[in-house]
Amino acid sequence: MKVKDIMEPLRNWLTPEMTLTEAINVFRATKRHHGMPVNGLVVLDTRMHLVGIVSTKDILRRLIPSHLYLTDRHHHIPLDSVRADKAGEFSCTTVDRVMTEDVRVITSDESIFRCADVFLTEQVRRLPVTRSGDGKVAGMVYLRDVYNTLTELVAG
Repeated sequence: MKVKDIMEPLRNWLTPEMTLTEAINVFRATKRHHGMPVNGLVVLDTRMHLVGIVSTKDILRRLIPSHLYLTDRHHHIPLDSVRADKAGEFSCTTVDRVMTEDVRVITSDESIFRCADVFLTEQVRRLPVTRSGDGKVAGMVYLRDVYNTLTELVAG
């Protein structure tokens, strides 16, 4: 079985110049085949070349400053103050400021065993899938889908 047999086709993507507010709206609108939301989207330039990837964690890191993780005394922060502080920032900050640029990809013709190996060695949860011929992004493959497919072999 090949990656192309289990990948999610490319439906939506981000661009480097999108704001984080726009990116959040794309995340909200993008669902996987089973109806659940995605946790990562590729970033493509105007020529549809892969230039990065953004995860929901990347956006959360921007929303919640790291010092809030260090103490419990911040659990009473009013949501209105967060909205006031971050709404303007998110409408001005572009995707290229938060995206990961060094993106590991896999081609659509690779085996799912090779894909599982990449997931294990690279410690990622999703991989953009590129077409073998031109290198354009064709979709995304998820750790969960590889796991489900391979465990079906042994557990039936």
